[in-house]
Amino acid sequence: MLLDLHRHLEGSHSPRALLDVALAFGIRSPLFFDASTGQPVAPEALARQLTMQAPSDDAAVFYQCIVKARAAYVSVEAIGALAGKAFREAADDTDGFEMRFSLFSMARTLIENQGRAWRDLVPTEFAERYARPVLQAVLSARDEASRETGKPMLVRLGLSRTFESEAHYRALAAMAREHAGSLVGLDVLGIVIGADTEPLPPGLLDVLATLRRDLPDLTIHAGEFADHASVDRTLALAPRGIGHGVHSLQSPATLERLAREGVTLEVCPTSNRLLIPTALRALEAAHGGATPLKALQRAHVRCVLGSDDPTPMGTSFRREVAVARELGVDMAQLEADMGRRWAELTR
Repeated sequence: MLLDLHRHLEGSHSPRALLDVALAFGIRSPLFFDASTGQPVAPEALARQLTMQAPSDDAAVFYQCIVKARAAYVSVEAIGALAGKAFREAADDTDGFEMRFSLFSMARTLIENQGRAWRDLVPTEFAERYARPVLQAVLSARDEASRETGKPMLVRLGLSRTFESEAHYRALAAMAREHAGSLVGLDVLGIVIGADTEPLPPGLLDVLATLRRDLPDLTIHAGEFADHASVDRTLALAPRGIGHGVHSLQSPATLERLAREGVTLEVCPTSNRLLIPTALRALEAAHGGATPLKALQRAHVRCVLGSDDPTPMGTSFRREVAVARELGVDMAQLEADMGRRWAELTR
């Protein structure tokens, strides 16, 4: 089965979907409309703005693609429409999938696009007036898309390690717990610039501990921009999945622990090629030219496949499957690990 187990909503807004929503909601951003003609830009032109054109070790290149797409977050209704299109497009690409979304960043962007400063809002207003309606819109879009397509769709709540305001995160978490029955688990995500590129702030850990009472399945992005120590630190939190985790290959002890504890790595080949090209070359050289997914399988680490952010990566899940096959990955083992992880999530 084609099961995409690492896909982000904010990176799943296709140019066609964004243009449709911009037209429907009167979003006159120069990104979507040509000022000289007053007409929508061509999808191909918008795609060039939203897609990485070459590999880069500078994560800001990727992040700017995400920021541009967020220009369409002008109302809860627009976000819901975009989510619905993203769920349907993911259904066309897979037999089932798990979609992650960063509720804090989506609500924050909505507030900013409406001309307000989110920090000026008391935490409860941030959570109730903005975050809850966004969450409800995403879940409603998922439910409708699943009914229409007959495809299973799981939604995971993402929390960013940028952790801009503990008070606002706590209010958001208290609200989100009320919707735990519609969510599959939690994810820690986010790009951070500094000495520690994959931090786990103490306040965020406390918020996670509170949420895990109702949402125990935890995944954390680790070992992507940082070395294997990031994965070791993450394993102390007993996650069920680790996003990327390819730097685990630096440490036999880390690999042995992953295999022993049955933690699944969510590997995204195109994302790694585009976002960490220098590190990827070093990892491949250290493992006889084997790509991370193939080397991890050799170490008996459970791995699944993800498209990560299809629009900025210029990929699809079907393309990621084809890439894995071209790279000599054990496809039978990959499918078995996908099925095992899916069973964990849906039991």
